[in-house]
Amino acid sequence: MKRLATIAAVVLITALAGFLFLGGDKQTSRVAEVPFSERIVAEVNDQFITLEMFQTQYDRFMKRIHIPDTSSPGALMELKVSFLNKLIETKLLMQQAELRALTVSEEELDHEINVLKQDYPKDTLNEVLERIGMQLQEWKTDRTEKLFIDKLIEQEIDSVIHVSDQDVEEYYKANTKEFKQPLMVRARQIVVATEDEAKSIRTRILRGEDFAEMAKRFSLSPDAEQGGDLGIFAKGQMPEEFDKVVFRYRVGSVSRVVKSPYGFHVFKVEDRVRPRTQTLEEVSDQIRQKIFQGRQESFFNEWLSQLKEQAQITLYPENLDSQ
Repeated sequence: MKRLATIAAVVLITALAGFLFLGGDKQTSRVAEVPFSERIVAEVNDQFITLEMFQTQYDRFMKRIHIPDTSSPGALMELKVSFLNKLIETKLLMQQAELRALTVSEEELDHEINVLKQDYPKDTLNEVLERIGMQLQEWKTDRTEKLFIDKLIEQEIDSVIHVSDQDVEEYYKANTKEFKQPLMVRARQIVVATEDEAKSIRTRILRGEDFAEMAKRFSLSPDAEQGGDLGIFAKGQMPEEFDKVVFRYRVGSVSRVVKSPYGFHVFKVEDRVRPRTQTLEEVSDQIRQKIFQGRQESFFNEWLSQLKEQAQITLYPENLDSQ
């Protein structure tokens, strides 16, 4: 069963609004007259999170998600405490991974790098990392933690979750409206920079030249490599300029020239799919995945709460503001 990254994201990305740490934590004062690198902001089962460790990751996080500075000291401190709790959860989970002797190989990290490169095929690795605001070693550290936590979740959570055929059928019957499809069309497009060029291309197509081949040769859109294929879509899924045209034309029709913020378009309607309700067979895998993910999140949250209750955790939030 394929897992989404939503559970790991709870730990590694976190929702930062109004979160208060729940578990066996104590708050106490800590003498701040020690070097910055040695100040402790949390202790998790005899392992420390220092102010220096916190600040490095907090600064990186703030840079990547572009949260604007706040003028309220209270709001800023709440944000820092929330992020500290995220680090504590990660520390707990990494401790559990170590107890279970889980490992992450260089081959697995290389695979993750290759996946990252696929999202930015024209960039070098350094350019890719620069886009997401990280250095290679920072990215490897974060990705290694994620892989450890994914493996831990698979072992401790996913292995005990079962979704039966009856579960799937009951969900389908209770949520039939969710699987109603509106009128949809499949269309191709050619996008060029000028109206004259678009008109010239349209004329050539009407005289018999192949639309897909013309798209590959002349279109400026990323879908040019697929012959301008936009796939199947309903109203509202594409820009308004598209909808006003493609939903009015019959299958096989070539549209007039259409202007949009992206350039000048010519469309061809390839197919129309009438409104209907998808069958249980068509959506059973989708339903099974949705039920699985819901149970995964519920089981994970319960398990994480138990880890917190059993752990020895001490917070030193006053040190967060002692720079």
